[in-house]
Amino acid sequence: MDDGEHRGPWLRHSRTRVHAASHLTAYRDEVTLPDGRAGHYDWVDVADQVRVAALVDGCLLVVEQYHYLSGPMWQLPGGSVEPDDEDSGTAARRELAEETGYFGGDWSKRGAPQPLPALTPARVHLWRATGLTPGTAAPDPFEADLRIHHIPLEEALSAVREGRIDCAASAALVLAVALEDDSARR
Repeated sequence: MDDGEHRGPWLRHSRTRVHAASHLTAYRDEVTLPDGRAGHYDWVDVADQVRVAALVDGCLLVVEQYHYLSGPMWQLPGGSVEPDDEDSGTAARRELAEETGYFGGDWSKRGAPQPLPALTPARVHLWRATGLTPGTAAPDPFEADLRIHHIPLEEALSAVREGRIDCAASAALVLAVALEDDSARR
């Protein structure tokens, strides 16, 4: 009889926290691999994220920002879900308002893909928002360089094709919205 937790063909025997910081915790699990050999599996626990396809006057709101690790990037507004008690819809509304000033409107969820399933169980919750009301943005201090662009959907689709929108979750959401828009026109 084994004393671990089965996870599909894997058996986890123990978990050790190897590093903890404000936005992430790294773990090492001692496991029995699917082929029966002993091994370990290192992984990272981070907060889920959100991205918002905010449609305003036929355009998507796209934010441009310099990311410390990735450099300059175009992406859809978004950020972290607060881990203690915030749901993804609340986080999406908060992030959109903070980054762009837009609020209210009609919201619908468009999935929650896992961008790095071998490294973290974190998901990126994708939301579409329409009928928004403009307001005053209040970005976080590390977003002081954030710029907002109103991009026609066709241009956003081209930006995905050309790699200018290179945030994977943003690209997936732009494609989903473009497909919905195309289906609605038929």
